[in-house]
Amino acid sequence: MLSQDPSSTSSNPNEVDESGPEPSYTKVVSGYHIYHHPHVFKLDYGGQLPEFDLAYETWGTLNSDKSNAILLHTGLSASSHAASTPSNPAKGWWQDFIGPNKPLDTNRFFVICTNVLGGCYGSTGPSSPHPLDPSRAAYATRFPILSVFDMVRAQFFLLDHLGIQKLYASVGSSMGGMQSIAAAHLETERVDRLVSISGCARSAPASIALRYAQRSVLMSDPNWNRGFYYSDGALPPHTGMKLARQIATFTYRSGPEWEQRFGRARRVASPTHPRTTNQDHVSGAETSIVKEQEEEELEPALCPDFLIETYLDHQGEQFCLKYDANSLIYISKAMDLFDMSDHSLADLERRRIRSHGESESGLAIGKQVIPPPRPRKRQHISTLSSPAAHAFSQRYGEIIAYTNFGDRCSERHIVSGGTAEGDSGMFEVEWE
Repeated sequence: MLSQDPSSTSSNPNEVDESGPEPSYTKVVSGYHIYHHPHVFKLDYGGQLPEFDLAYETWGTLNSDKSNAILLHTGLSASSHAASTPSNPAKGWWQDFIGPNKPLDTNRFFVICTNVLGGCYGSTGPSSPHPLDPSRAAYATRFPILSVFDMVRAQFFLLDHLGIQKLYASVGSSMGGMQSIAAAHLETERVDRLVSISGCARSAPASIALRYAQRSVLMSDPNWNRGFYYSDGALPPHTGMKLARQIATFTYRSGPEWEQRFGRARRVASPTHPRTTNQDHVSGAETSIVKEQEEEELEPALCPDFLIETYLDHQGEQFCLKYDANSLIYISKAMDLFDMSDHSLADLERRRIRSHGESESGLAIGKQVIPPPRPRKRQHISTLSSPAAHAFSQRYGEIIAYTNFGDRCSERHIVSGGTAEGDSGMFEVEWE
């Protein structure tokens, strides 16, 4: 069953429902459609959902034989709103790359993007009402453990409903890169092209450790209350979420980028609030106001002081109001569990590619290894290096230019290096 989101009235993707302490996350983004799956959905790790909703948005027009569809997969915390639509004109998270004559050219392609299962932007997740609970209370931590494969299977139920039997391409970045690989594995005959940017074939131990640290600080917040913080009057775990996001933001960048953007710069006095200084003059104890230089640093303080600290503080504060804590816990766990080495990769028909991203210490924090099933006639690999750990978020234009969904070859597979916490390059494999 398909329907338009009936409750969303705002076109501002950053707007938060202020009616209570817990934001209404489904209203943070508006204008999406809902696919309702009314049947029991069995999950990889033994759990099941009695039913589920999947929020999605589309751009472009599906052609007569339904062969021009591109499925765009999101990162951990993104909504379905990748670009503006008539229902929601606010800019999306891939605004510059979806539209007429853009890399995902809506004159040619029909682009579909969903909010993943387990999310909080319209799709069924921990903050959703439990359909079997008489009080319709939220799932909270009664929500079952998810896998990335579960998320992708839910997306293919949507494609079935839309009558799309084959994808022109499966595209994703970060956790979306994991999904794009999983889609090519689960539905080999239904995915013609694969683009995985800053994804990985499995989560490495260091990546798992970083996400575990995020979940640990979040779940240590007393307001988390074992995940049951949705009731009236309850306070959500904002402090834990803020700290978790600060850790995550740190992993999304690299040492060289931090140095370029912030260095060791500290806060400076605001030009609108100059300091005052008392000066004794010969004529008497006259008080004069001396305006400090605008670039003069403030005295050291224990609050956010260095500019890099104020940046992390801001990122943490903003995230608290836009994303559900339990969704972060469940989806990050699904990322940890992702491991394509548990599956046969022969169906992906890809030569071995290995790369790594670098952490603040310069150590590799993740590796991607895809073993070759058999040699190919022609293979070409291009590398795009970047000081940014999560390079796709800083160099979209160059990375997307590599996709070049042209007609020069029958198949085009693009794989990026690193993990969802780091990326030092993007690799393209082209076959004839």
